[in-house]
Amino acid sequence: MEPIIRFEQVSKSFGDQAVLRDFSLDVFPGEFLTIIGRSGCGKTTALKLVNGLISPDSGRILVQGKDVAESDPVALRRRIGYVIQSIGLFPHMTVEKNIAYVPSISGMAGWKGQDRREKVSALLTQVGLDPALASRYPRALSGGQRQRVGIARALAAGPEILLMDEPFGAVDEITRGQLQEEIQTIHRENGITILFVTHDIDEALKLGTRVLVLDQGQIQQCDAPTAVLRQPATKFVADLVNQQRRSCVYTDDCSI
Repeated sequence: MEPIIRFEQVSKSFGDQAVLRDFSLDVFPGEFLTIIGRSGCGKTTALKLVNGLISPDSGRILVQGKDVAESDPVALRRRIGYVIQSIGLFPHMTVEKNIAYVPSISGMAGWKGQDRREKVSALLTQVGLDPALASRYPRALSGGQRQRVGIARALAAGPEILLMDEPFGAVDEITRGQLQEEIQTIHRENGITILFVTHDIDEALKLGTRVLVLDQGQIQQCDAPTAVLRQPATKFVADLVNQQRRSCVYTDDCSI
């Protein structure tokens, strides 16, 4: 199987700080890759390299076999969903218009009038929201509702790749658990490839089909959750695993 995303010996620095160093990784279609590490380890940088928001200092990134550096950046970003913690909904647009924004500006067929309303209703249902919210403005929604609208907007153009940068970090624990279940369902039903940045080892192990552990811009381990948990490759990974075990000391099962 050919990778849908490939990093080839990518390095990226900001000033004197090296964020990614000789970073090589293949991500395959349909994977749910969670990415975890300390602040500044390169997690968000890796995501922004995929959709061309930043460029590497050396190496290259291929998306669906094409070098990102040779791709039209606007067209690339319109076919890659992107969800961030701050959501970034347009406050002057209704929920419906926010969700329909990318398909509309891209001139996609079937995104006008009743067709648009039906598609938006289906997307709201998919992310666990009442379609009646379509006429509201973001200010009238809770934080969890706004985050769900952000996910719906990212899915609207039918992307094969979804980038998620700590998307659930600003919501309460109950809402976070619900959002985790919903994104797992979306992944399972749509077969979409997801790259999901988190600072929470529990979340990384729960959601990922593979877990990528980064430290100081280098891969410490990239493996199935059970392998990361039971066979940590480095001391850094072992420390993360021990953190996870301490966090679930009062539960019945910490084995994933």
